[in-house]
Amino acid sequence: MKKNKRNDYRHIKSYRDLCSEKMHLAYRARYNEKQLEIRLLELGYYLHPVRLVPSLVTEWAQPMLIELKNRIKEYFLGRNRRSRRKDA
Repeated sequence: MKKNKRNDYRHIKSYRDLCSEKMHLAYRARYNEKQLEIRLLELGYYLHPVRLVPSLVTEWAQPMLIELKNRIKEYFLGRNRRSRRKDA
């Protein structure tokens, strides 16, 4: 949403315009409050321990498991290649 650097109320010419602008600002304030509440709920959802621990374990364990798998592959396949080279 684009923010105006200055509040320009030149369009208000009558009491009716003033009332509609007041209503518009009240709705905008309520809308912003609801957006903040939604973001707070989302943050609470993601930081809940039931969801946080598995996601952190997945994030941390996955690279470690991939590295372990690669080392095991390298150990077994690399050893076979070395033994084949010596036999040949």
